[in-house]
Amino acid sequence: MIKYVVFTLPMFVSLFWSVALFADAKRDDKPRVLLAVFMLFASILYASHAVYFSEDYDIYLIMDPLYTLASLSVFPLFYLYIKTIAKDSKPKPRDFWMLLPGLFFGVATAIFFIILSPDELFAYIRNMVYKEKTDFIFSTAAKIQIILYKVGRVVFAIQLVPSVYFSWKLISAYDKKIKEFYSSTEERTLTWAGNMMIAMVSAAIFSLILNTLGKAFFIHDSMLLLFPSLAFSTILFTIGFLGFKQQYSIQTYQGDILKDNNISHKHSTEATRNKLHDELLVLLNEKEIFRNTNLRITDISEKLGTNRSYVSNIVNNEFKSTFSDLINHYRVEYAKKLLLDQKLYILEYISEESGFASVNSFLRAFKKETGTTPGNYRKEIKRKNLNQ
Repeated sequence: MIKYVVFTLPMFVSLFWSVALFADAKRDDKPRVLLAVFMLFASILYASHAVYFSEDYDIYLIMDPLYTLASLSVFPLFYLYIKTIAKDSKPKPRDFWMLLPGLFFGVATAIFFIILSPDELFAYIRNMVYKEKTDFIFSTAAKIQIILYKVGRVVFAIQLVPSVYFSWKLISAYDKKIKEFYSSTEERTLTWAGNMMIAMVSAAIFSLILNTLGKAFFIHDSMLLLFPSLAFSTILFTIGFLGFKQQYSIQTYQGDILKDNNISHKHSTEATRNKLHDELLVLLNEKEIFRNTNLRITDISEKLGTNRSYVSNIVNNEFKSTFSDLINHYRVEYAKKLLLDQKLYILEYISEESGFASVNSFLRAFKKETGTTPGNYRKEIKRKNLNQ
């Protein structure tokens, strides 16, 4: 029983999120649909693994072409998911060209499996997939299939580099835009997706190592598979869970930008940099505008009667900061005052009053700004006051 749970856990985790995402996706929600398709292909991939370790050759003959298709499609699909969130909400037809290798090798494998005789196909599976030695003399068709098998594995390895590189570029560019526009970025950034991409690559490299060593080594001891099974299941569950929670995308950002473009600006080009700088300081120091949890750069540009670009330029060049970091700096400074108040406010109250969206975002920002926790900061200041 434990053996089959270990074999099938990643498959069921992927299938669960595929169904959940498909059920929840709206008609125009392309990112969610793509993530659901990614999870569907992942479930096919891990179903193939489960069949492999069950040692049912007859079923594996059906699954191997699907495995080839799925294994060469998962990373391109995850990249397309990132792209629809971070750059283009609607993928273009040319974006799907990267799925052609998986389709080609999957269909080609299926065709050769039909051409080969049952005995030759059985010998091929034993020799190439299960790494068992055989004296069977393969036909030309089987030799071509062996070449396809090996080239497909090379293509899979090659896919990792551009998939990770271009995904990271998209995530970095998107997160930079988010930090320049919103003060609270916790639920809007795609840092989690980048981390999951690294985890996926690590899992893929681990899979390649296992494949090189020979998966047959693990067949007769299911406990040896426990760690990789749990690791893959955890990665897939985390991707599904965080992807399901992700409500913000480039489409949301573009909608907010459009609102800014429709605002009537009083100053625009005639406003001097110094005047805008001074007015911004008034908003921060006197009006304490940073205490607005949902503060956006457009809220400030509207109050200053200028456009978002002017405010962003001042924040970047004169404050040497991003918009979110600048606002969090003021929030942390305000939180410091509350931490030293005689009333000893709890962290939930302090984070809310300072403008943070949650206690966790408060703790992260405070640690980044001061190098310590709010509790330790409070204790250290009290200790210094007692020693004076």
